[in-house]
Amino acid sequence: MAVTRDRAAVPAPFHGPGAVGDSRPRLLLLSYHFPPGQSAGALRWQKMAATVAERGWALDVVTLDPSSLPASDDSRLWDLPAETRVYGARERRLLVERLEHALWTLIRGRRRAPDGAAPVEHASASGVARAHARPRIADSLAPREIRWWPSDGRGLRRAYRAMLHVARDGAWAGEARRVGARMLDGRLHRAVITCGPPHMIHDAGRTLARAAGLPHVMDLRDPWSLPRRIPEAHASPLFFRLARRYERRAVRDAALVITNTDAVRDAMSAGAPGVSARFLTVTNGFDEEPIPVVPVGRRFVIAYAGGIYLDRDPRSLLRAAGRVVRELALTPEDFGIELIGAAEGFGGVPLATMAREEGLEGFLACWPRRPRGEALAFLAGARMLVSLPQDSAYAIPSKVFEYMQFDAWLLVLAEPQSPAAQLLRGSAADVVAPDDTDALARVIRTRYEQHARGERPERGASRDRFSRRHQATLLLDAIERVVGGERAPARREATARATPATSPLS
Repeated sequence: MAVTRDRAAVPAPFHGPGAVGDSRPRLLLLSYHFPPGQSAGALRWQKMAATVAERGWALDVVTLDPSSLPASDDSRLWDLPAETRVYGARERRLLVERLEHALWTLIRGRRRAPDGAAPVEHASASGVARAHARPRIADSLAPREIRWWPSDGRGLRRAYRAMLHVARDGAWAGEARRVGARMLDGRLHRAVITCGPPHMIHDAGRTLARAAGLPHVMDLRDPWSLPRRIPEAHASPLFFRLARRYERRAVRDAALVITNTDAVRDAMSAGAPGVSARFLTVTNGFDEEPIPVVPVGRRFVIAYAGGIYLDRDPRSLLRAAGRVVRELALTPEDFGIELIGAAEGFGGVPLATMAREEGLEGFLACWPRRPRGEALAFLAGARMLVSLPQDSAYAIPSKVFEYMQFDAWLLVLAEPQSPAAQLLRGSAADVVAPDDTDALARVIRTRYEQHARGERPERGASRDRFSRRHQATLLLDAIERVVGGERAPARREATARATPATSPLS
């Protein structure tokens, strides 16, 4: 039976109304990535929140507390329906991490520890230094490259780091569960939803849902026990063993398991035949939002937004672009490649060095991460948008959908049988195998020549099945089924949003 919490113990949201003004049913979402966080993963439920409200539901969210964020974008909060409440769960270092940090500081000062695992400090608003940063670029391994028994010191260190990785994610998930338990109200909440990665939140949501007598909905933006590559620092068989253990337990108890590609759905359901009917594919999608109008001049710009890490190798793109520049005798006034995000280099080699080696000195510009509004303007000013390679048989980069909003040619570096290639089959997008430099050069040259003749690309977002709204509708239909057929009363008014005059971007 669902529990009703003592209202005096309920924490205050850092965003949204402090008290519920109506009796509409609510959904409780636990997700590390959500506004004001700036990650791409935060967009999924940020944008689906509008459809949740339009269906008559309200959303309560427990996410990473702003004081634990290295950077935030408060403008994303203004995109949420007015009744959405957002609660924070702080991220703290584990005791073992604090001891390790003190030890390495004593022994080596600020020098880097083995396996790229030295503590990297990002000062947060609370003054708490975050003990783990993104793995060093390209320091990742595929499962086939991992020794399945730790036969040396490096293998043992990786096993230790794998345990630490899971424990770290589990510690924050436990804090999120405690916050969720304090504000969960059995009179209003109808389901507990968890969104990962990080995936240990699913285990936390499982226990919270069981205690409250509510259905648990698992939403996996990326595979859990089926990653194609993992950071080298914790590339251990122990990582996969722990992932499988927790995944099986969560799937067993879940009322609904959401995957973002059919490939993940098929692989996971094959391993859980007794509950395969609970699986549903809900992809990412493009968002119906105003796109800035940015004049596009004669310069042909290829743009990329996001991080360059793990397997997102830009070398083939730069090599092909360099060939086109030489063949057509282009200048930086004619042609350029621009990137925003964590995109300084790959494999320890700065992008500027790669560009110089490919004859692109002066053609490449890299910019830091920008707020959402500025990032949209950046993409709107490009003529071609590129998605870099992703060595995954299961995932579709979320930027592929986002790019569909723009009047730009879409270039996707992916293998022919990848989920991204299957998704885009029959569309106007150019899908090219990452190692096929000749084909890449042909596509870039063709699109440049079209641009020079005054031809303009067709926006990819003209097909409804690619929209986030369509995918959110599929998800809400399924959630309404698992809560016993209950459907919230339809909203008569439009979703309440902040007016442009109150937006931080105005």
